[in-house]
Amino acid sequence: METDNNLLPEQKARLKIDKQLNRAGWDVVSRDEYIPGHALAVREGLMQGNTESDYLLFIDNKAIAVIEAKREENELGEDVAAQAEGYCTHPQSWYGLWTRDLIPLVYLANGKKILFKNLLDPDSDYVELSEMHSPKKMLRLTGQKSPYGALPRIERKGLRDCQFKAEEALEDSLRAGRKKNLAVLATGSGKTYLACLASYRLLNYTDTRRILFLVDRNNLARQTESEFSLFDRTEKNQPMSNLYEIRRLRHEADANGDICISTIQKLFALLTGQTLTDGNEDQEDEQYTADEEKTAEEKIDLGNDLKLKPDHFQFIIVDECHRSIYGKWKAVLDYFKDAVILGLTATPTPEAYSFFNNNIIEQYTYDDSVVDGVNVPARIYRISTQVTEHGGQIQKGKEIRETARAKGKQDSYIADHTVEYGSENLDRSIVNVDQIRTVLAAYRDAIYNDLYPSREPRWEYIPKTLIFAKNDYHAGQIVAMAKEVFAEKFPKGVPERFVQKITYSSGDSNALIRALRTDKEFRIAVTVTLVATGTDVKPLEVVMFMKDVRSDTLYTQMKGRGCRTISDDKLKEVTPNADGKDCFYIVDAVGVTEHEKYIPKPAPGGKKKFLNLEQVLEHLAHNEVSDENLVLLRDYCATISNRYENHPLFRRHLEEFIHQFGYDPRSLAEKINTALSTQSLPPYLGPSNANTARMNLITPFIMDLEARRKLLELQKGYVVTTDDSDRVLYSGFSKESARTYIRNFEKYLDDHKDSLEALRIIYNAEDTQITHSMLIELRDRLLMENPQFRIKQIWKNYRLLDTAGNVDDPDDKENAGVLTDLIQIVRYAYKKTPKLTGMMKGYSQRLNLYYGQHQRTLTADQMKVMRQIADYVIRDGAISMGELNEVNTDLWREGVKQFGPSVLKEEMNTLAKFILKAA
Repeated sequence: METDNNLLPEQKARLKIDKQLNRAGWDVVSRDEYIPGHALAVREGLMQGNTESDYLLFIDNKAIAVIEAKREENELGEDVAAQAEGYCTHPQSWYGLWTRDLIPLVYLANGKKILFKNLLDPDSDYVELSEMHSPKKMLRLTGQKSPYGALPRIERKGLRDCQFKAEEALEDSLRAGRKKNLAVLATGSGKTYLACLASYRLLNYTDTRRILFLVDRNNLARQTESEFSLFDRTEKNQPMSNLYEIRRLRHEADANGDICISTIQKLFALLTGQTLTDGNEDQEDEQYTADEEKTAEEKIDLGNDLKLKPDHFQFIIVDECHRSIYGKWKAVLDYFKDAVILGLTATPTPEAYSFFNNNIIEQYTYDDSVVDGVNVPARIYRISTQVTEHGGQIQKGKEIRETARAKGKQDSYIADHTVEYGSENLDRSIVNVDQIRTVLAAYRDAIYNDLYPSREPRWEYIPKTLIFAKNDYHAGQIVAMAKEVFAEKFPKGVPERFVQKITYSSGDSNALIRALRTDKEFRIAVTVTLVATGTDVKPLEVVMFMKDVRSDTLYTQMKGRGCRTISDDKLKEVTPNADGKDCFYIVDAVGVTEHEKYIPKPAPGGKKKFLNLEQVLEHLAHNEVSDENLVLLRDYCATISNRYENHPLFRRHLEEFIHQFGYDPRSLAEKINTALSTQSLPPYLGPSNANTARMNLITPFIMDLEARRKLLELQKGYVVTTDDSDRVLYSGFSKESARTYIRNFEKYLDDHKDSLEALRIIYNAEDTQITHSMLIELRDRLLMENPQFRIKQIWKNYRLLDTAGNVDDPDDKENAGVLTDLIQIVRYAYKKTPKLTGMMKGYSQRLNLYYGQHQRTLTADQMKVMRQIADYVIRDGAISMGELNEVNTDLWREGVKQFGPSVLKEEMNTLAKFILKAA
């Protein structure tokens, strides 16, 4: 791009005018970039007589203004005005116009000064402006109205890409007349901020008078009210609360605010004339969740005497729109039939997709958010106990303590016979205190041994932990037992706020949630549902499940509490012994990560019973190879592979499947996914048709009864059987699995040390460069052998088995996880080096050694070239002249210029030897 010094005066002025237009809300585009329906300033707008106006401005596809641009030195005199006004009276016949045969507004600009005249006023003269008019202002000046024409351009700065795309797509959808819009955005991606942005723009630039924001829970209503009030991405950067009345629905009058925030339950009460009560909102929230986890209730009936008009709200935002709002409560939304609706969720249900007519304005997944650094990935730590898995016994003659849930009344008696109970009764009708103790003790012991072994074991600063309990009574038992279990780590007593309950019975839940974010002493929070959805606690590093969750939607929301990123400095403010948050742990004490949770997309044509795996296989065998059934098989296969690939006890069953049938269920899932995503399959016509291509997709699997039976066996799962009393059956990442993994990996290296070039060079210590293509071949061959043979995964297993401190932490910041780390791993496996250290470690020293060993002095330009080449080598392996030309032609040219071709080739070989030495 040319610098300002190389631009002509006219071009410099245009750059300034472009910025003035941008600030006023106009997108500046070329003629071939014109998009219908947007507020656009078109450069070199074509006029009659094949002339061109410097800028032609459009709103709703109708020309509204002309801008004549001159260099800064031009005084914008009568000649410029005559030229501009001539354009205004000679528009193209195929332009839409707001005024017949006239473009009404004319502007003269030189980058420093703006003059304006309204041609609709014959007595007007040019006036000087301090800034360019916005689309909204121009519509007012011309006395015109447009549903969405006044919406200015969206400034991308300060928005995440997913927020920008969602708002842009929402406004395009509204222009197209679509009233229902669904944004699927991962936890932590800024859904509420997007809602604030959309609300402000519709209130300020359209005829929208009143907005309803429906929240999932009362505690989220309080949080949302605060976020809306503080939102200041406005024209004058004023907080939204200074511009609009923002009310949380607690009284009838609150519904008349500019923005009304409410739960669907309270809105229903207001709508039907019921009295709004100031009861315990936290208790209401927990009851709502309990109801949703039960069988669906009958849909509500609004009746005929409703207290709000159907057009009371023009824009409705439904947060966490996966909920029963589209089942039991759907009539409430349907009543406001003309309102525009925006749904926000990270976990859409079939009902949500159906309600929004599959109009998905943005899809931003959890995986996307991890890649973008919005969230951190999860790692699973499993704690399994005898009682948790298999239940237990209350022996005859043992004292039984009984607590009545309704009033908390306690009683005790002696059992007159032995009572056996299953794991499904645990912590519901029966509380086994020793089971809670065993689980919490296993977690305590894992914190600094397995989860965070590199941290200084300061027990007052264990990672902030959120535990999900089954009910309020269970939560109380966990709090009491946590104090007992951790007491041995605190000779002077467990700190008062170390572990606390956040449930409806705990008092001010908002204050407790704030304390969990900021209070150093508050380390463990125990909740039922109040912190299950929508609540951000960025320093949270462990989410522990002591209750099972069968709903995939709710489970995703609950585990999402731990996924938010936080800067190292901010984390250290509340957890001083932490280095950073690169992942979060799901500590699974009930098998929640292993139980099947699946929500397919809705089938066309209405509701339909979803098939379990056994039914899917039967349907597919009968040639019902519809998209829906293929999707179900794909997802069942992927879920099964996910469950067993790293399972410390049951991975062998997946390996048996692969050995017996020659493929992994995941490969079948990927095959189906590729066919569906590329739309390469012919349409499904019905089971009576051949459907050859579709059947070929799942052959030979569907033809092999043994493979189908084995897949069903994997899907149903396995349990560990033991007759011992309650004790830990399994805790942590299995070292035995790591030994098996490394044994298999090293066997592969040994078997292929002569056939794979990179392995041969390392094994024989040959004086030959290991190139990028060699490393790619090695990486791909390893993954073909076992999808788990990924660089970081190999390293982590070596680290798990290391007892002598010879293997660096793969999550250490110096270990960047580059392709050349394969060289280090193979060297370590072949016993060529006693330590496993990342290739990036010591990189600068090795580069300086290359400079220092040189027989002649390199110029600054030559050193710059070699540094850039070294950056490729350290990450991807030795690179040839031809490869350098392919990946960076400019660098190749500069290298040839500085050294000459033959010398550059020699220098690159020498450099690679230094850079790829064992770190």
